[in-house]
Amino acid sequence: MKKIRIQRVSIFDIVITLVLAVVFIVLSVRGTGELQQMQTATDDYIRCETLARQLQSGSDYLVEQVRMYTATAQREYMDNYFEELNTTRRRETALEYFEENYSDTDAFTLLKSAMTASQNLSYTDRYAMRLVAQATLADSTSWPAEIQSVSLHESDLNMSDADKLRKAQQLVSNSQYQNMRDDVTSKIAESMDALIALTRSRQGGAAAVFTDVYRKIELCAAVLVALMLEICIMTRHLVVNPLKKYGESIQKGEIFPVIGAQELQELALTYNEVYRENQETQKLIRHEAEHDALTDALNRGSFEKILNIYENGEKPFAMIICDVDIFKHVNDTYGHATGDQILKKVAQLLTTTFRSIDYVCRIGGDEFAVIMVDVKQELDYTVRDKITAINDELSNPTDGLPAVSLSVGVAFTDRANPGESIFKDADKALYRVKQNGKHNCDFY
Repeated sequence: MKKIRIQRVSIFDIVITLVLAVVFIVLSVRGTGELQQMQTATDDYIRCETLARQLQSGSDYLVEQVRMYTATAQREYMDNYFEELNTTRRRETALEYFEENYSDTDAFTLLKSAMTASQNLSYTDRYAMRLVAQATLADSTSWPAEIQSVSLHESDLNMSDADKLRKAQQLVSNSQYQNMRDDVTSKIAESMDALIALTRSRQGGAAAVFTDVYRKIELCAAVLVALMLEICIMTRHLVVNPLKKYGESIQKGEIFPVIGAQELQELALTYNEVYRENQETQKLIRHEAEHDALTDALNRGSFEKILNIYENGEKPFAMIICDVDIFKHVNDTYGHATGDQILKKVAQLLTTTFRSIDYVCRIGGDEFAVIMVDVKQELDYTVRDKITAINDELSNPTDGLPAVSLSVGVAFTDRANPGESIFKDADKALYRVKQNGKHNCDFY
């Protein structure tokens, strides 16, 4: 199976993610721009529609004021007319905006034509208001300058005031005037239609680009989701599951399975090597902690632990305490090196003579103990035979070492009249042997 390095995969995923992030940013900026264009086109249309209606309302307002003035001859209507014409200037404001922003469009051309038609109406309006002013206002100096500049036809000057009023009313209400007014409204409506078409065109272009951007964003999102799924699956398969297995192995005290990403496999191999070395080291440390360095028998600490376990247990056992006779004499005569060899020999004989399930311990300088498990008092002859065999070999050496012997005291868990402890009872039996010539085995 090809090994997969998480580092390489992660670098690849990071690169792809960064590329997608850049694409997202570019597409988002572009999409935002196109959306802004759509919004701008809509806002422009709303403003243009408002201004077009403003031109229409300005034109209508002038018609309304001139008609009211010709109908009532009240000066305020004429003043309102010229305030709109010279100060408010709704028509001119609307046209100026269109000329500034849409001078090359059909909407502006039509609106300009509507403005021309509206201005043509103004000529008729001023002539009609001059007739009314001529008939009703004696002081011509108070007339607006635009009215003063109007020259009446000779025939109109000679009319009576009543005829002048009637003609003024006819001028602003006849079919010709109404047709001119309808022409203004028609051109404004056509301008609005052209504006709607222009807006839809702008919105349509922006919408097409925005749709394309949106689809690309969807594609990038799908790739990103697939990338995330790939990362999740690979992480679970190559990292999470192996780590779970490693945790289980640690709990069980086992080596790691070599699975997952290459980095984890290398970690597992390293851990397993260290684990095996540590196991060997632990065994060595444990052996050194539990055994006597000279004889390799169990030491005093191990003896006490084992004795405590069996004393608190229910299984029968025998406590065998052994002393090497004349050991001090051997040390003084032959030296400590020879004494050490004697101790090693005694430990070896005890180990090979007793069973592998029994515990051979060195509990003092020349003092040994054997915990013989699963035996009762009725098998005391077995212990005696083993000690006799050991003493025969120690007393008749063939290895060049001086002859020695063992004094042995034994106590069984099912002994009669047990004392304070099985160890003390065995020690009492040992004491009797020493008192009676040594080189023997006695039972409590």
